[in-house]
Amino acid sequence: MPLADPMAQVNVSALVQRRDGARRDLSGVFSPAALPSGATLPNRLVKVALYEHMASLFGGPPNDRHFELYSQWSRGNWGMIITGNVQVSNRHLSLGKDMVVPRALTEDSLKPFKKLALAMRGRPSSDGSGNMAEDTDAGNALIVMQLSHAGRQSPTVLGGRIPPSSALAPSPIRMGDPRYTNASTKDGWLSHSVVRLMFPTPVEMTVTDINEVVDSFVRGAKVALQSGFDGVELHAAHGYLISQFLSPMSNTRQDNYSADMALQTFLRRIVTSIRAITPSKFAIGVKVSSADYVGAGSGQVSEAAARDAEKRALDHVIEIARWGLVDFIEISGGDYQNPEFMLTSRQAFFARFARLARDAIHSLPSTSSRLPPLVLLTGGLRSPTTLVDILSNGHADLLGIGRGSVLCPQLPRLLANQLHALDIGGPTSGPATPSVKTADIFPPDPDLSYPDSQVTRTLARIFCLLGLLPLPKLIGAGVGMAWYTVAISRLSHGHAVDRRMSGLQSVVRMWIAELKLVGMILLLVGVIIWISW
Repeated sequence: MPLADPMAQVNVSALVQRRDGARRDLSGVFSPAALPSGATLPNRLVKVALYEHMASLFGGPPNDRHFELYSQWSRGNWGMIITGNVQVSNRHLSLGKDMVVPRALTEDSLKPFKKLALAMRGRPSSDGSGNMAEDTDAGNALIVMQLSHAGRQSPTVLGGRIPPSSALAPSPIRMGDPRYTNASTKDGWLSHSVVRLMFPTPVEMTVTDINEVVDSFVRGAKVALQSGFDGVELHAAHGYLISQFLSPMSNTRQDNYSADMALQTFLRRIVTSIRAITPSKFAIGVKVSSADYVGAGSGQVSEAAARDAEKRALDHVIEIARWGLVDFIEISGGDYQNPEFMLTSRQAFFARFARLARDAIHSLPSTSSRLPPLVLLTGGLRSPTTLVDILSNGHADLLGIGRGSVLCPQLPRLLANQLHALDIGGPTSGPATPSVKTADIFPPDPDLSYPDSQVTRTLARIFCLLGLLPLPKLIGAGVGMAWYTVAISRLSHGHAVDRRMSGLQSVVRMWIAELKLVGMILLLVGVIIWISW
């Protein structure tokens, strides 16, 4: 009996030590982070941009669904909240229902964006009498508008253009061109043809076109500033227009806007132009992708090619940091033409590149009193351990969570409750039991696999014979996108996410709505042709 007491004491001490270690680790996640511009995030957790698909047909301002969705995130105690992409061109949308920067900045055109900013701050909430009252559960997150231009990744019709009008791009290289991609082309002939129709060869941009795009990004920053946002993030990743300029896979120009020069002549020009019309504390971020830099025409990527691509991406990140104009750089990867990054289940799969980028940025010689930009890592952050490891290992300064913010909109608040539970645990009673389990804060990803049955196997064979399968990677990645788009739609209506929804159900639900839109468009075109005839 006397031997049992020392053992029990050892067990209690071990539990207390583990509790104290967990408290110290999570405290780093909830420590404030200062941006070079002077703004401060209350913690390191960032709700990053997601595809929302909730604006009006052919794009438009934010609406009541956006306000409801972002009011939920405002109650999550995030350190920073970034909107879904706000397109700077209404002729280069993604799937037809994006938020779009208005052409003219008037009181009426800015009103919806001001309302969105208030919703993101948790200020507009009904008090039951129809009046608007401040949400007392809202945090103090910085709110940032992501500005984007889809370039050649904007589809015909849904992207805001009626044939034969094509999308603009740095060079006339269509999506999936085997000469400029590292992905094998084994798609079904019919599905491949559909993609060819959706994404025809783009038109090479003139200098005038480029000037107009730069002006549109500046106009987007003005919208953000005048609407009450704390900053903007420029989407230079995942194959969008800025990324297209920076990548030799999509830019074969030989002028001042070549892939080798566009970082200075295009992206820096946008950043400098925005800095010139905004206050010093207005934050500017850039989202980049390490996987957007793979060389043109290289076929399957070799280890040497991957290293070269990583070096090119790293050089770009270092150069952006040297400008002394940017507050944070978000590290992501992949694009819709090569979207394996959307399907992988590995946690923090960009941590290595982010660490290299952060180390390089912080090793730059100090040329002014301005701090170096912070590194925001996005992708596969699905557990408290991962968050702690990233910060403690110096892989990043900020922690970006996208799809996890859909599964658990109040993730930071609930995680902070766990930290509080650890703080109040008595030294003799062992660690306190949190009221919410970690599995509820970081729920597993939905099962997007199709059921393996005789029926599905037969259908797969039929679809292969018809040329519908294999699906192009662009559409294959869309299964996950469709699931989270439908989940976001439920949140925007005030409903909980349906985790029982299968990948097939989500695709059907999303594309039925798209087909209705296409049907309306075709009917409208038919009426116009009939009247003209």
